[in-house]
Amino acid sequence: MKKYLGIDIGGGSIRGSVVDESGKIYSEHRETTDRFSENEAFLSAVERVIEKNFKSEKFEKIGIGSPGPIDIDTGFIFSSANLVNLKNTPIIPHIEKKFNLPVRFNNDANCAALGEFHFGKGKGFTNLIVLTLGTGLGGGWINNGKIYNGYKGNGMEAGHVTVVMNGAKCGCGQNGCAESYFSARGLVNRYKDSTGDTLGSAADFFSLVQKGNPVAMQVLDFGINALAELIRNLIHITNTEKIIFVGGLTRSYDIFGKQLIEKVNEIIFPVFRNYTKIEVGSTLAGTLGAAALCFEI
Repeated sequence: MKKYLGIDIGGGSIRGSVVDESGKIYSEHRETTDRFSENEAFLSAVERVIEKNFKSEKFEKIGIGSPGPIDIDTGFIFSSANLVNLKNTPIIPHIEKKFNLPVRFNNDANCAALGEFHFGKGKGFTNLIVLTLGTGLGGGWINNGKIYNGYKGNGMEAGHVTVVMNGAKCGCGQNGCAESYFSARGLVNRYKDSTGDTLGSAADFFSLVQKGNPVAMQVLDFGINALAELIRNLIHITNTEKIIFVGGLTRSYDIFGKQLIEKVNEIIFPVFRNYTKIEVGSTLAGTLGAAALCFEI
């Protein structure tokens, strides 16, 4: 069976998995990302992921999912809110030249949506939205069985929808984005705004919530309301069958999930409560979906 390498580029790591068209995983390797890496160091990290996987399993195509904004036609990453020093990074031309293999490219959240559509909670559904709850907050939309790309692959940038007018500064440079309130960086930064204390990770933040820290609980409550408003907008605009969450923050879903669902159901049209499902998906949706770019028509 043909094998493909799927690479998921995130704010914290670059992960690559060799998979076949059934979704079976044959190897996986990861490199930590430095959010301040410039083009050369970043591309070297991507190369190492490819090389390590190729030593484990041979594959014939590479699919790459990256945060944007990107250009899926030229294969460039223009910039990234969470990899702040990337500028006009020629990731696909570079990788194709280095490895002499065909490379497919798309937004990382689009790839996560594709992964759920082919292999996960979205299998058998033709209209679904995946929200990536990680370092940032991304969105991918499968519409009538196909990825919705927009013009150059930057459609459905859900994390950069304004949910709080004149709100907190986002990594994209604007104010009040959903990502500023419900993402690993958003939650930690909002806690710092209130206390002056810098937490090491989202896990530290959720640990404080579980201990009953009043500031952390207040930050989370506001973040849940902000995310619920984003979901309301997405459901009303797309009339999607499913909203699926993936990413590192889903490990804490038992802390925020019930309150989030209750809030969403409170503010969406009653008819949508009857058939719009909200679920947690796979932690490997990004790499599986990136690999699936290789056999998408």
